[in-house]
Amino acid sequence: MSLEKNFFIAGAVCFSVMGTTVFAAAQQDTQCFTRDHLITLNKQDVAGGQGTLYGKFSFTRDMAAPDQAIKEIGWMTLKPGASIGTHKHQNNEDSYIIISGQGTFTDGTGKSTLVGPGDITIARPGQSHGLSNTGKDDLVFLDIIAQNDGEATKAVIAALQKQ
Repeated sequence: MSLEKNFFIAGAVCFSVMGTTVFAAAQQDTQCFTRDHLITLNKQDVAGGQGTLYGKFSFTRDMAAPDQAIKEIGWMTLKPGASIGTHKHQNNEDSYIIISGQGTFTDGTGKSTLVGPGDITIARPGQSHGLSNTGKDDLVFLDIIAQNDGEATKAVIAALQKQ
């Protein structure tokens, strides 16, 4: 197995205990997050958008170990008329996979594209994006955020090579 593959597999799940970040090596091989154990986290007026973004997460950004590429995965729901405001990504990539409903995706140039079931969007580092529910039903999508920080990746690979 290549060092790069080891990088993505290696690591520990991180969780917060009384405000202190703790890495739990015992949970490093968690690969299945059943819906009964997802974390509910609803956010209001995200990135200057309107309404509530309803979320059910396997884990959130503050729970991922520094050397894990995937920082957050969640089922998200925007009610009709709700939106995520246009926002910029720096050292991560954010992808929306539309499951059901209809919406409008706005990219960093301001271009709007109608999206629906089966459509996939992505904002790479330095790009902006936003999403609004322009339909009559809930807009349900998966949100996957991955770290894209070249220097951090190089540091982890260097550390693994020393082992």
